Amino acid sequence: MKAQVGLYKFGRHRNFWGIWQYDHVSETGSSARFIKDVFSYEDAVKEVYRLNGWGQPKSIKRVF
Repeated sequence: MKAQVGLYKFGRHRNFWGIWQYDHVSETGSSARFIKDVFSYEDAVKEVYRLNGWGQPKSIKRVF
């Protein structure tokens, strides 16, 4: 997924999974504002799909 203003992303945040929304994207970098924490990887994937309007993921596979 390429960064675009308004899209949501997720990643590790302390002992949880955090969700952020891109608010600035340029050629040299991007910034995002924190939205919330969720407890599991699966919840983070489902929430980001929902927030981005992508429907439900067909499968969730965590690659280490």
